[in-house]
Amino acid sequence: MTRKLLNRGMTTTDLTAKPAPYHHGDLRNVLIKTGREMLEADGLRGFSLRALARNAQVSHAAPVHHFKTLDAFYADCRTDGFRELSDALETAKATASGPPVQVLTRMAMAYLDFGNRCPVMLRMMFDKDTAPPRTDDPDSQSRRAYLLLENAVGETLSGAPHDPRLFDIRINAVWSLIHGFVILQNEDQICRRSDPPISTEDMLARSLAAMLRNG
Repeated sequence: MTRKLLNRGMTTTDLTAKPAPYHHGDLRNVLIKTGREMLEADGLRGFSLRALARNAQVSHAAPVHHFKTLDAFYADCRTDGFRELSDALETAKATASGPPVQVLTRMAMAYLDFGNRCPVMLRMMFDKDTAPPRTDDPDSQSRRAYLLLENAVGETLSGAPHDPRLFDIRINAVWSLIHGFVILQNEDQICRRSDPPISTEDMLARSLAAMLRNG
């Protein structure tokens, strides 16, 4: 048999060489990307590191080299989600023009878009039972997202007397409004009685403008 294969142009090296290992490149990020896609499609029920490995087409032990436990994997997914949200808010702010209210509205639209595209991840990011504790570390992705929103809200108060209580009220009101619209949209609970109906984006923009005008 070997002689026949050699006659066909194959070498003994060809016969003894082991198959090349399947290579993903940056496996950690591949696993996070694959896992997030699985979570958005099917939720947390039935999710496991073994199922993740199967979908990523790697050995069942491969994820354990990067994530010792399922909770560790979820934590990295949340960090990745906050990074994506922060990037979206930063891009919206950098590309917006006009007064501070318009800039903040542009960022609100980016928040709404992220929440609509990644509803499962958004819930995981703000789940008090599984999310990491709040931190003041500016290098954390969750803190980065908050500071972007905080700075944008602060800009809408420029020229007003410095009052920490006023700022606390405004930042929490703005965040609640934006986040609330995202949740209602994801749960298909937006109230619409107008004909033709007002889009969620338009309602959010008008609500935000009214709040900041009267706040």
